Amino acid sequence: MHPHRSTQPRSSRPARRRRAALIAGAALGVTLVTAGAAQAYEIDNFSANIVKADGTTFESQAGGHPYQGIISFDTKVTKSASPAVLPVQENGGATSTIRTDTPPGLVPNPQATPKCAEADLEANSCAPASQIGTVVLRLRTFLPTAATTPPGGTPLAGPGSPFGIPAGGKGTLRVKVGLYNMETTADAPLARFSFNPKQAPGATGEPVDIVGHMRPDDNGLYFVISNVSNPTTPATPTLTGSTLTFWGTPGAASHNSERGAATLALAESDTTPTLPSPPYPAGTPLPLPYTLASRAATGATGITDTTSAFLRSPTSCTGPSTATLTLDSYQGDHKTADFAVGASTNGLQGCDQVPFASTTTFDASSMQRDAPTPLGVQLDVPQSTDTGTLGTADVKRVAVTLPPGMTISPSAANGLEACTDDQFHKGTTDAIACPAASRIGATSITSPLLDSPLTGSVHVGQPLSGNRYRLFVNADGHGISIRLKGTVTPDPVTGQVSAVFDDNPQLPFSRFRLDFDGGARAIIASPQACGTATGSGTLSSWSGGAASATSSSVDVVACGGNPFGPSLTAALATPQSGKYAPATVTLGRPDGDQFLSGLKATLPAGMTARIKGITPCSEAQIGAESCPDAARIATVRVQAGPGSAPYALTGSAYLTNGYKGGAFGSVAIIHAVAGPYDLGNVVVRQALRIDPKTAQVTVDSDPLPQIKEGIVLRLRNLTLDVNRADFLRNPTSCGTANITSTLTGIAGGIASPSAPVAFSGCQTLPFRPKIALAFGNRSQMKKGGHPQVKATVTQFESEAGIKSAEVALPKQVALQASNAQSLCEKADAAKDACPKTSIVGSATAETTILNRKLFAPIYFVKGTRRTAAGKEVPTLPTLYIPLDGEARVNLRAVTSVSRDRLVTTFPSIPDQPIKNFAITIDGGKHGIIAATRDLCTAKAKASTRFGSWSGKKAPTRSTRIGTACKVAKKK
Repeated sequence: MHPHRSTQPRSSRPARRRRAALIAGAALGVTLVTAGAAQAYEIDNFSANIVKADGTTFESQAGGHPYQGIISFDTKVTKSASPAVLPVQENGGATSTIRTDTPPGLVPNPQATPKCAEADLEANSCAPASQIGTVVLRLRTFLPTAATTPPGGTPLAGPGSPFGIPAGGKGTLRVKVGLYNMETTADAPLARFSFNPKQAPGATGEPVDIVGHMRPDDNGLYFVISNVSNPTTPATPTLTGSTLTFWGTPGAASHNSERGAATLALAESDTTPTLPSPPYPAGTPLPLPYTLASRAATGATGITDTTSAFLRSPTSCTGPSTATLTLDSYQGDHKTADFAVGASTNGLQGCDQVPFASTTTFDASSMQRDAPTPLGVQLDVPQSTDTGTLGTADVKRVAVTLPPGMTISPSAANGLEACTDDQFHKGTTDAIACPAASRIGATSITSPLLDSPLTGSVHVGQPLSGNRYRLFVNADGHGISIRLKGTVTPDPVTGQVSAVFDDNPQLPFSRFRLDFDGGARAIIASPQACGTATGSGTLSSWSGGAASATSSSVDVVACGGNPFGPSLTAALATPQSGKYAPATVTLGRPDGDQFLSGLKATLPAGMTARIKGITPCSEAQIGAESCPDAARIATVRVQAGPGSAPYALTGSAYLTNGYKGGAFGSVAIIHAVAGPYDLGNVVVRQALRIDPKTAQVTVDSDPLPQIKEGIVLRLRNLTLDVNRADFLRNPTSCGTANITSTLTGIAGGIASPSAPVAFSGCQTLPFRPKIALAFGNRSQMKKGGHPQVKATVTQFESEAGIKSAEVALPKQVALQASNAQSLCEKADAAKDACPKTSIVGSATAETTILNRKLFAPIYFVKGTRRTAAGKEVPTLPTLYIPLDGEARVNLRAVTSVSRDRLVTTFPSIPDQPIKNFAITIDGGKHGIIAATRDLCTAKAKASTRFGSWSGKKAPTRSTRIGTACKVAKKK
């Protein structure tokens, strides 16, 4: 990154600290002279190393605590002894900002030592225990023009020739002072390391801060010195290089000789200075570097902690890493240099020795079942900061699997929004702009490097193709922002939730905690089953060693068995009998009950649907999950999820052709969009079965879906609003009837709730059915013949439905059962297996609710009855009429003889809007109706009686029977 000064935090210190002079030597009385030609501003050398006690050997142990960390750089200087060339021009510019980026995973621990207060630093009285290293500054400067005696030293030269250097000569001063761990400030909340040049006797200048920051892209650290002194006059030294030495274990006794010590020395000069005489022989060369002034070490006063490590090496072994130096100059130069840390050993080694362990805890040790629940997930990684113990490996990958049954709650989708990647701004320091409705929890990260946890939020991340469920986590504080992106993967079969955060920062943490919110919109739903459920956490490290896998359990308590008590309610738009009107049916399941799996519901007798004119949704359209509006018959509403606010979805139900043995079918299609998640369509098919005896409609659903795209649906309410115009028709009867059901739960529970519905106003329905009778087959009109008999009943849809019918034929005909080719056994008729030889006629029925007529053969069936003694005795044969077509309705008629007349009775006719019903009894060779006299000469009449579902009875009518006696006239 380019460390422009404008991006650094402004200091709250006085102006003299905001433009901090690094060093000035003794009083410099140099006159400004004319500038000469300037060279380019360049970095001459740069190194950043972690070393052993010898100061040069690379410390290659991963996770180790180096003896020292040394950062050194110089800018290129072209020396000129000419006083006409200002020092600032000898290196092409003046450094304004210094930034050093360290490799990821190389971290200091500001908590390893006490911290020095600002006032103590300025007074050069920081406690020895707060010193963490040393600073060496190299400064190009004009040297004094008058004789100088170093404090406590010997005069070095006579008048006009200080240090044996011609007046106005140039040289390099070296200042070495202590580096201290400082109290943080609002401008430096993460880490602040400072030094005071005036710690060296004879030096001037203001304290200088080295401020720690974190790179947002890889969470590595970098350190910045801002506003370096600008040498605008020859009297101002020019910084040409520095060496920072951080002690790996600040309390170690080996550093005692440097505690509080400081020196001001002449490192080199452009001429060869000589020692004065006496007492030295004239012309004795001055030894360089030459200490001009010094401060003795203060020793280890007050130090009690001698083992806490300040430095910890990275815990990954991936070859040499890179440190980067970035310098900006006041002249506008921007220079960078890289250093390969560990090039001599191919980077860090010994990752197999780096310790790593973790524990996983789910805070909710007990919970109510099938409920939205808060959940705390805590990951603990033991850390050691002792210099004698290798540091714990940094966590690279976190994988947490929640206990079985603890799933994503559909209820959380209420009002839920997603945070986009652009709003989250991972990899930047831009403010997070996630919408409030995307927040689902809180987070905290505790690190041994910080004196308080980082805290933040958990957000739902914007779904991506192939990565639908994402979590965004931020933890902020101390001037830094850790931003993580996780992937949540629910099991597609069970919904068990696993979450993974990969490529986590190479930073030590002792505790990582996610607290998911509770309440009605909680993202987590508790298990539906009772008992103990165990989840796990598996953490993998940057060291590449074995993963640490631990488990934690929760108990689902106070269950009281495994209930299954769903409810069924129904409401009619109007109770008016015989009217087309919408109806609404709702199934409900309370929290804690078994999830609803199976559904079968039967409408009251006479409540039927008008299929006529509807083009069913085709199989191809069902496969494409796109049925046309023309096939729509109902609105489907579902509520999914636990708690007081389940998530609501709405879809439609469409009529289909026959399905799974049903005369018709339906398909419910619900587009499942839950908050930011588009889960696609939920498609469930139903068979619409028509009872062939009663014509009652039963809706028999395929198993209800339990999971969609990993989300366990936890269906709570299912409402079917049958609202297609002129589709659902009330029965023509009055009174209360029930919509009955058989419901099953996923654990085997069975319930049969019913919903009462009341119908009224049937008395206002007219009931005037008409019947026409005729004898056919002219050749069979004479006595002994077997005429064809045809009866046709007609009715208007607005009338009450026919419940029973009785036709008494005239005495001119009689039943001759023996003339039939064969009779169907009663048992065969019950299972619809009558032989064709038992067919004695045919029938058709036309209704106002079906597109086509129904057709049926008429079977002649043996009649029997059981006596009081249990004996089966024969009776007159019966008629079995299995009307078939778009639907199947089985009619049965019994025959009897009353007052020498053959009576045919249909005792139970379904309440359906019959438009036309015709039956024909075949005549001829196997005709079962025999003429007892010549039908052409007799005026035959039949008696008819009809009963309705409304309770009304049509008057008994005497109906004249037409005959086929007339001969067609020749033309």
